[in-house]
Order: sequence, then C-alpha cells, then structure tokens
Amino acid sequence: MLKIGVIGAGHLGKFHLNNWVVIEGVQLIGFVDPDDANAEQVTQKYNIPRFTDVEKLIDACDALDIVAPTTSHFELCELAIKKANMFLLKNHWPIPWKKQKHW
Repeated sequence: MLKIGVIGAGHLGKFHLNNWVVIEGVQLIGFVDPDDANAEQVTQKYNIPRFTDVEKLIDACDALDIVAPTTSHFELCELAIKKANMFLLKNHWPIPWKKQKHW
C-alpha cells in the first residue's frame, strides 16, 4: 500500500484528493492546508487527518502530492528530497538558479 500525503487541499487539491481515493493500492495518510474552515471540510469529506506540520506529514507517508501555491514549491520539494521522499508536483520544477548549486 502506497501511503500518500497531500500538501494543499484547496480547489486543485480537491481534484487530486478525489483521484487518490479511487486508486487501488493507495492510502491517503493526511493533508496539510492552512485554511481552518477548508481543512475541516476536507477532514470530514475524505475522513483523513489534517497535519499542521509539513515535516510530520512527510515522515508519515511514502510520497507527497504537492498541490500548494507555486511560490512554495521549491521549499516543499527541497524538504521532501532531503527526507528522501518521492513527490508529485502539479506544476513545473521550481529550482531557482541561485539554489541549484546546493544539489
């Protein structure tokens, strides 16, 4: 069973959640979303826990689905890589030229 965590459960994140719940062999471990009202709705609809700490979600899953705003992609991808987690990014690879030398 592949344990998936979702970062960002807004408009696009809900599309991703809808797809993950029907894929055989996938277990949704939880999600991170900064909006309390939205997080409560997601928790109720998908019956999955909300994590308020991104690192704890990363530690609890095998792979991340990053559906957060584009401005946060680099930091989230970098954190996942440093923790040796796989990730799926909804957009382009966000490596700023100045930070590439760190890898």
